[in-house]
Amino acid sequence: MKTALVIVLFHPTADDLRQLRRVSQRYEGVIVDNSETRSFDEEEVGLMHYIPLHKNAGIAHAQNVGIQHAMKHFESDYIVFMDQDSRWQDDYVERITQTYASLLQKGIRLSALGPTVLRREGGEEYQSVIHKKQFVTDDFILRPHIIASGCCIRKELFLEVGTFEDDLFIDFVDDEWCWRAKTKGYVCGITPQVSIDHKIGQKELHIGKYVIILSAPFRYYYLYRNYLLLSRRSYVPLQWKLSYGVKFFARFFYFPLFIDNGRECWKYMWRGIKDGIRNNIAK
Repeated sequence: MKTALVIVLFHPTADDLRQLRRVSQRYEGVIVDNSETRSFDEEEVGLMHYIPLHKNAGIAHAQNVGIQHAMKHFESDYIVFMDQDSRWQDDYVERITQTYASLLQKGIRLSALGPTVLRREGGEEYQSVIHKKQFVTDDFILRPHIIASGCCIRKELFLEVGTFEDDLFIDFVDDEWCWRAKTKGYVCGITPQVSIDHKIGQKELHIGKYVIILSAPFRYYYLYRNYLLLSRRSYVPLQWKLSYGVKFFARFFYFPLFIDNGRECWKYMWRGIKDGIRNNIAK
């Protein structure tokens, strides 16, 4: 099984770049840079190709550039996606692709397989309040969608399902692809066999046993706009539309009152709502 990595950069830290150089000595793939200035001087970083975009073109576009480059230049069966700030074990790529292949042999029509995602700070697993664990096998937990970081997808599926949706720019990009794959008869999920350390959002607010993940203020524009865009689509799950609708409605009112930078977030929410209603996909 041959695998290519696709890693997207956006203002990486020195530690992020050190990890990329280490990974690039072992795996081939593509590093796509959404930063305004180059993060590497060279065009080849170890076994990986470096493609600077010289602007923030969005995670979806950068991933698609990586996919297209990998399909053209690497004879790989799988593509594994990684965020710059995720951390994983040295044999992660082999283990996630081997688990994917074993699930296919068990007859599971698998689209995307993700890892168990652990908090970088504390090491505990991110738990969904909405979705309970639904084990299909000992090494596969069914999910309606998964995050892109760490996920493994067969290269041929991008020919059948399509690539990621550029217009979404950043938020719900991976979710939308999983739902689109489901219309083709595929399922996605995570495996307890492998894990990555990852940080979701910018910071967290703990209220009792609940954790509210807070993002950078500008992200709320895309969260609210994309929610309204996706809510119109029949293949998007009703449970997602309802659960996120309640969450977003509540945030719109309590953020400006109780959250640091809440008023700034609220302004981006309002802009996202207006453009979502107008179906404005300008980035």
